[in-house]
Amino acid sequence: MMVTGWTRSVARVALTLGLSLLATTGSGSAQIAPSSSPTATPTFTPAPATPTDTPAPAPATPTDTPALVPVAAAPVATPTPIFSSGVPCATDDPTTERVRRSERHGDDLDGEGDHDEFRTGNGRNEVILHNCTDNRLRVRAAIQLNTIPGRVVIPLNEAYAEGSCLRCQTLSVALQIDAYSAERARDIEPQNFAVAINTGCTRCVTVALAIQYVQGVDDPQDASEELGGTVDALSRELTAIQSDRSVTLPEAESRLNAVIARFNTLGGSLSQQRQERDD
Repeated sequence: MMVTGWTRSVARVALTLGLSLLATTGSGSAQIAPSSSPTATPTFTPAPATPTDTPAPAPATPTDTPALVPVAAAPVATPTPIFSSGVPCATDDPTTERVRRSERHGDDLDGEGDHDEFRTGNGRNEVILHNCTDNRLRVRAAIQLNTIPGRVVIPLNEAYAEGSCLRCQTLSVALQIDAYSAERARDIEPQNFAVAINTGCTRCVTVALAIQYVQGVDDPQDASEELGGTVDALSRELTAIQSDRSVTLPEAESRLNAVIARFNTLGGSLSQQRQERDD
């Protein structure tokens, strides 16, 4: 009994001492001897995450990657090609006749009114002017007097003006006077045309002026002095306009119209075709 009681006392003292050491040193320094009885391992249940701790979801990766579609390159602006008419540019060559004058006398002895213009006097008057000089007014003119004694009256008068320059002005004038036999003429179809175009022209004005005066007379070979005087006055005015570098296109037309108005007093038929192009 004495041994047993002493043993129990020692055991209680040891147990008390071990618990005191564990309480004073903390969990990190005390070591408890393993027990022969198994100890249940506690199950850890994590607390639910709050919204602030929730990481952003990673973007879903498509399982099938679509084929790359080629993007068309932006169109590159290309300059518009300048249309070329093929008409040579006018020059200041002194041999160039700016006011051309011609006369055509017909011959219709058989009375058939042949369409051969060299026999009937049906003339073809053409004025072609292509201005390629910047800041320049160019004027070109042609005057033709035809005497047509036959039955067919088919003269042709054409004025063509083209501008291919910067701040330039162009004026072409085609004037045709046709005196035909009022007694013999049966087919009277004069043709009069004016064409003005701009090809690569910037801030320019281009004018084509076709004037055709047709008059039936007793004797085509005997043109009146008044008709001849009007033609001479128009020729002089055209020459003066071309010699004056200070004249403008509106001024040139105004001066020409003052002379052309004289044809209205002669009793014939005056056809005036005018075409203007500006850019």
